[in-house]
Amino acid sequence: MRQGFHTGRAVCAVAPVVVALAHIGPAVTWLPELRRRRFPGLAGQGRPGHVALTFDDGPDPVTTPRFLDVLDGLGVRATFFLLGENVVRHPATARELARRGHELAVHGWAHDRPWLPSPGRDTRELLRAAHVVGEAAGRAPFWYRPPYGILSSGRWAAARGAGLRPVLWT
Repeated sequence: MRQGFHTGRAVCAVAPVVVALAHIGPAVTWLPELRRRRFPGLAGQGRPGHVALTFDDGPDPVTTPRFLDVLDGLGVRATFFLLGENVVRHPATARELARRGHELAVHGWAHDRPWLPSPGRDTRELLRAAHVVGEAAGRAPFWYRPPYGILSSGRWAAARGAGLRPVLWT
């Protein structure tokens, strides 16, 4: 009887560690060299001679129009990874991105760190962000880039469930 008691305590002590590693394990994709070699799809590597210009965290009613004017002057289109809460705050700015021919993508609802597992919250917030970004764009978004480039297992699953393809950067 005594032996079983110790085994049970050991399992109880190990379980939180296993859950934490399963949650944050995908965050190793944050390491550029590992991402480039092992996860090229997450690195956003495309065809040779092509550059994908991306912006995160907007839209912002002061700075975003300035970027749009410069991009228009260069004849360049970009992908803007938007925060859902900012799209709700500045819907006209988000719609202007799409009107000028830029791609709208999802950067999450808020720019928070994913250290603690919260799959339910991750799913709700990502679906909500995808919805408001899709409304501004006039079509469903395709890409998802997590804040800080930290892709947890919960956010990965939430993105896939929302029909979004996770991508980081090079």
